[in-house]
Amino acid sequence: MMRRSICLFNSNRAWGGGEKWFFDHARLLSERGWTVSAVANVPSELGDRLERRGGIPLLRLPLGNTSFLNPAILLRLSAFFRAQGVEKVIFALPADMKAGGLAARLAGVPDIIFRRGIALPTRDTFFNRFLFRRVLTKLLCNSNDTKRMVLSKNPALIPQERIRVIPNGLDLAAFDAQPGKPLVPVEPGLVTIGAAGRLTKQKGHEYLLQAVAGLKGRGVPFRLLLAGSGELEQDLRRQADGLGISDVVRFLGFVEDIKGFYASLDVLACSSLWEGFGYTLVEAMAMRLPIASFGGSNIPEIVADGETGLLSPPRDATALAANLERLVLDQDLRAGMGEAGRRRLEALFTTERTLGELEGFLLV
Repeated sequence: MMRRSICLFNSNRAWGGGEKWFFDHARLLSERGWTVSAVANVPSELGDRLERRGGIPLLRLPLGNTSFLNPAILLRLSAFFRAQGVEKVIFALPADMKAGGLAARLAGVPDIIFRRGIALPTRDTFFNRFLFRRVLTKLLCNSNDTKRMVLSKNPALIPQERIRVIPNGLDLAAFDAQPGKPLVPVEPGLVTIGAAGRLTKQKGHEYLLQAVAGLKGRGVPFRLLLAGSGELEQDLRRQADGLGISDVVRFLGFVEDIKGFYASLDVLACSSLWEGFGYTLVEAMAMRLPIASFGGSNIPEIVADGETGLLSPPRDATALAANLERLVLDQDLRAGMGEAGRRRLEALFTTERTLGELEGFLLV
């Protein structure tokens, strides 16, 4: 009988959608009978959460982009893979693929998988060609757009038959079971717009603030809640001050109770310039929230424009403001799109569906 031993390897220090995927799948695969181990960074939010939850062997190392040049790290990783009897390993980052991929080869791990979780190009370098053709056995992408971008510099980087697109899934039963008490008290007569994500360039908050300034200038009754922390927080606070919208914008910082955050909202806004797969979008759909979003990257694969939300061109703050205004002023539109979003989530983006696809890919 085939052994079902897998290691989930993610060295990202920050917490985001990719880390949520690895954290959730450590539990989900264990529940499906897999022997699961993990590798995480020091420090890292993912490593901290895995330690607190316990139940799986966890190796924590200080890992970075040049770790593949450190023989001591390669030997420790290789020894860990051997000790755990790892037969399959999934890497989250290019840096993980470099160090972990070489260590996995040293340990004789037969199935070495890179999970690309963000829609950015992969550089066509000699080392990348070596890794994709000689080290990796499979490539897992979380959207068609992610796959397209991985191959954009070199369509022959890895054979097509070794690539699989499986969207992120939401564990709907676990999500629905969470309490979901509003994190911020609801104010009657005031429509609450919210955005969740790290305060980084990728998330495009500067355009969202511009859109919000346009809404305020037209006298639309709303407030904006921002969940997330990041290096741009002070810049965004200054921008809000300069636009004269500090009275309608609240920076909440990192939010642990994300369902409570969504329960405080009437509309989800997404100004991301690129994504791999927007977890916040499917979580909002689970909460029956309509979505106003930029329509770049993989977002149209999740949000059905005109059905579950309203999409606008990336960086077009004026168009985003117009879509937000439509949703703020039309309660029936919000309710209809929210219900449609929930139905779309249940049909396409639950772990009940995607986990079966993942296991099929792993066992090929």
